[in-house]
Parts: sequence; structure tokens; C-alpha cells
Amino acid sequence: MINPSINTGYSPWREMYMQEHSVQFSEADTSLINAVLAFIENGKSTEDTCVVIATQSHREMLEQRLTKGGLDITQQNRYLSFDAATLLAQFMIDGQPSAEKFMSMLGSIITRATAGQGKVRIFEEMIALLLAEGKRTAAFMLENLWDRLSGTQVCALFCAHTLRLPNEREVESANLSSRNYTRLSEEEQLQTLALLQQKADSLEVEIVERQKVEQRLRALAAIVESSDDAILSKDLEGTITSWNTGAERIYGHTADEIVGQSIALIFPEDKQDEFRQILERIRQGEWLRHYETKGVHKNGTVLTVSITVSPIKNEFSAITGASTIARDITEQRKLEARSDQLFTSNLIGIFVVDPNGNIIEANDAFLKLVEYTRAEWEAGAIPNELFTDSPAEFLELIAAQQVQKMNVSAPRETVVWRKGRKALPVIMAMTCLEQSQNCIGFVLDISESKELDQRRDDFISMASHELKTPVTSLKGFLGLLQRQGGNLTNERALHYLERMDAQIDKLTILINDLLDISKIRAGHLTYREERFEIDALVKEIVENVQETTQTHQLRLEGQAQAQIWGDRDRLGQVLNNLLTNAIKYSPQADTVMIHIETQGEQVVINVRDFGFGISKEHQGKIFERFYQVPEEAQKTYPGLGIGLYISEEIVKRHRGRLWVESQKGQGANFYLSLPLLMEENGLDARVAR
Repeated sequence: MINPSINTGYSPWREMYMQEHSVQFSEADTSLINAVLAFIENGKSTEDTCVVIATQSHREMLEQRLTKGGLDITQQNRYLSFDAATLLAQFMIDGQPSAEKFMSMLGSIITRATAGQGKVRIFEEMIALLLAEGKRTAAFMLENLWDRLSGTQVCALFCAHTLRLPNEREVESANLSSRNYTRLSEEEQLQTLALLQQKADSLEVEIVERQKVEQRLRALAAIVESSDDAILSKDLEGTITSWNTGAERIYGHTADEIVGQSIALIFPEDKQDEFRQILERIRQGEWLRHYETKGVHKNGTVLTVSITVSPIKNEFSAITGASTIARDITEQRKLEARSDQLFTSNLIGIFVVDPNGNIIEANDAFLKLVEYTRAEWEAGAIPNELFTDSPAEFLELIAAQQVQKMNVSAPRETVVWRKGRKALPVIMAMTCLEQSQNCIGFVLDISESKELDQRRDDFISMASHELKTPVTSLKGFLGLLQRQGGNLTNERALHYLERMDAQIDKLTILINDLLDISKIRAGHLTYREERFEIDALVKEIVENVQETTQTHQLRLEGQAQAQIWGDRDRLGQVLNNLLTNAIKYSPQADTVMIHIETQGEQVVINVRDFGFGISKEHQGKIFERFYQVPEEAQKTYPGLGIGLYISEEIVKRHRGRLWVESQKGQGANFYLSLPLLMEENGLDARVAR
């Protein structure tokens, strides 16, 4: 144990030395050595190992005092001594302490000192050496590393700094006597030490705050340096003072080449006056935001750039320079120019509408389509009501599809009105523009294809008419033969006659369907509208179809108990088509379900089969003319693909809806929805039951 007679000032300091990280300011070597001895003495009772990292002179003084005190700790392997300058040099890189090397080196020393047991007490003077050399930043960094180490290792740390004697003014401000510290009483010494400890605590707080500021500055510097935009600064004379990597990429000059040069280097010859005008505006305290101008690359290439320029102010709010953020938009402007060229020169009519469906822009092809001139367009002489299906309806459709993340409408057949109200059939589609509330529409003239369709329909109508006459005659002769069949002895002849009659029935249906298509296309399909009970119609059609099939059981469920206004025979034709299709496309099943009910002001009929099913990609097309599902399993079933087309047209005429819900291999549900007959007694209309 160290002899207390060496220094009588141990005990008042002991509480201070029990802290994990203490800082001591000493006026002279003697007081510093006394403090270190007290630090070591405090660890004796807890059997701590002591590590001293000090200057050569202080190490020698400590060892002499320890030996004189009668205790040779070195013989007990509880005292390790290192030269501060030598150890410091081993983890310094480019004038800064390396955190990785520091932690590795000191961690190894602590492990050696504790041997896996007990605590270690460390006295160090490396921070003092850095401060003596004027390396304050490095000293602050090392102080932080010691804090981190003491927080992760079982140790107590004591850092010593030589204290410069205060001048007379400093002494007066601290209310201290101008006498030398060594002449003060013990109480005055303790007061002085307490004051110095407060200064040390303040210094520690300052260090922490500076570290936070440095961390923020490093983060900002990283953001600036990693930005793709050019970020640079200049003084009020236009001399460049900083230049990031983005500026080097955009303009081609490195920071070493251009810092200290005039900003005029990155402006083309015809823009030299412009940068001077910008500087003048900055001197007036103005900001320039998203200002589009020209720049020049080191290789002479002229760039289009969007710049934001703002004043730089000092601590007195005086403008000392300007910061510039520049974005290269050269390729963006080239792309826009190409898009404009495509827009104006495209053979397809293109127009742009605002969110309300008003046409705000149109290309020449569109104007030609509607037979208006560019001058008439610019004069506002073109009406917005150019379509039978307005752009606003397309926008509503697009808005309804937003849930499905779709920004485009499906191509749709409509009519555009040419100058003089001349109708022109077209196909139109619309899509929303990204980062804009406007939409762009595409219009394709289909008048020629429509004319071809009309010729085809005329041919079908003529062919159907020509076919119907001989078929009618044949049907009559067959009827005559059947009526005389009782006199025939050849039963097989009768059987063949029956089959011929059935085939002629099918041919008649086919011809009638072709005629219906022709009439639908011409708008001449006749309807005989009347009031009738929907339940009775459904029951009648189910019974009729049931008589024609021996493979399936038709099961009717539910009742509507309501009346419908419409063509009973045409709606019966729709139901007949749905039931025969259900039987036809469910050959492996033996049941077809029919359910009828009212839903609000609608009657809904569901025909469900348990057959092939229809995949999603075909469900929207099966109601088109002549469309057949191209599935191998269904190709073996004959048909022209016109039954559902005719059915949907009939349902539309009745203000109803026909749709399908199905999955491939799981059957199909066809739904027919029709409006119930409403009593005409004002706004308080009721369903007739």
C-alpha cells in the first residue's frame, strides 16, 4: 500500500476518482503526480490493475514515488506502463486517430491487464500531447474514443492536462487571489479544482456539441457529394468556391480545375450577359427557382439546364455569394421535341383533354379527321361536342379502373361529328398522362371497314333471303310426306324424314339468326312490346328446352312475381339460347340450374352449367359477332358464334344487361338482368307485382 505521508491531499479527491471518466487539470508536475498516485491508491482496495500511459518523465516520477512509498506494484503484475507518444503514433493516420486501430490496441491492453478478471484503471496523457501540439480536432476525436471505450470495457479512466496559470484578469473574473496555486490553502485548492472541474465538464459538453455539428456537416457533405445534380458556390464576383461530383459529371471540369475560376466558363458565349444579370439579382437578395438556361460542357457541348440560385449570407446576414443547383435537362427537352414531332406528324388523330373532358390540344391528323383547319382551332371555332361518346365518359371509365391500377381505357367504337354534323365512325381510346391531370386520346377512322361490314351484311341478308325460299318449299314437301307416312311400310324412310325435318329446323334457325344480325346492324330488328309475367316465360322456355334433351335435367328455382315490359318472344329467344348453350358446353354434366329473383328494381335470371367454363381473357369477347372460344375442347361443337351477340343486342334494347362469371374448368354462370315494369304514377314509382 502507498504510504499516505507521501501526499496529505489524497482523501478529498477520492470521490472524484471513483468516476468512470475523470479529467484533472494540474498546474505543476508535482500536483499531477499526486493526483495519479491517489487514483492508483483508490484502486488498491478493489484490487484493480493500473495502466499508465504517460510521458517518459512522468512515468519515472511515478515509479520513484511508488517505490519510495514502499509498494512495488510492478512485481505483482498489477501495474502496466506505456509511453504515451509511442502508443499514440501507432493508431494515428493522417493526423487523426483511427477508431479501429485504437479500439484494437487498447482492447488488447485491457484484456492483458485484467486477464479476464477484475477491473482496470487507466491514466493517460495522449490527449494532452495532442493539445500541446495544437491538434484540437484530433484531441476531441480521441476524447470521444475514450468515452466509447469506457462505455464498453470494465475500466475507470483518468485524463490529465497541464494547467496554464491564469492572467490577472482571469483570476479576478474567477474571484481568485493572484497568488500562485501552491500558496493557496487546502480549501482554496479544492475550490480551484472544483472550478476547473466545472470547466472540464463544460469542455466535455462543448466537445459533444461539436461532434454533433461535425456529424451533421459530414451528412450534408455526403448528400451534396452524392447528388446527381451540380451543386456549386461562388462569390459575388462570380469566382467558383466549391464544386461537387455532380457538377463534374454535368460540366466535365474537376474541382481542382475550376475552383478559383470564373463561373463564366460554364456559360456559352451568347449567355455571358445572363450570368452577370443573375449575380446582380443575387446581390439584391433575390432567388431564382427552376430557371431554364444554357450551359456548356468542357468539351464544348451546349447543355440545357434548370438552375436554382440562392444567396449565401454570413453571420451578419450580409450576402457574400451564391449557391447554385443545376440539373441537366438536355435529354428531357430532346425527348419532348421528338414527342411534339410525333404528335404533330402522326397519321392517327390525337387530342389532349383536361379533367373535365374539354379538348385543349389536337394534332393535324385529328383536325383533318373532323374537317376543321388549324386556324379554326386556334380561333376556338371547334365545338367540344364532337363525339357521341364524349371524352368525359372515357375519363369516368378510367377513374373507375383506378382501383385496378389502370390508367387507360379500352378501345371503343364511337362516332365523331365532322364539320356540318356529318357522322364518321371511329375507334377511340384514352390514357392518362403521367404526372398530369390531363389525358390523351387516340382516334382511328374506321369508316372504310364499316363500309366493308355493311357490304358483308348486305350479302348475308341477300343470301339468307335467297336460301329461305327453297328451304320453305322443301319444308312444305317434307310435311306432305310426313302426313302420308302412315301409308308407307318402310320405317327407315320415316326415320330419315324425321331427321331431315330436324336438320331443316336447324337451318331455319341459322337463317333467322343471320337475318337478325342483318337487321340489328341496320337498326331494323322488330320488337313487339307488351306486358307479361317473367316467371311464366322462364317456366315455358325451361319446359320447351327440357323436351329437346335427354342428357340434362333443367332445375328451376325461385320466383320474381313481377311483370316485364318488352318483346316476350325475343326475350324467350335469349333464354332459349342460354339454356341450349349450357347443355351444349357441359357434355360431362347432367344438370343445368336456373334461378330467378328480384334485386331492387331488377329481375335477375341466372343460368348455371357445370361444363368447360370460360377463362377471363375470353369472357369479354364471347358477345361479339362470330366470336368463338378458341379452346380445343370446344372446337368440336358447331356454331357461328352469333347467338350471344344477338342475345346481348336484344337485352340492350330492353335496357337490361347480359354478362358471364366463370373460371376455366368450373362451369359458367350467365346472368340476365331486366328492369321490372314500373307504374307510371310520378316519382313514387313502384314495382308492379
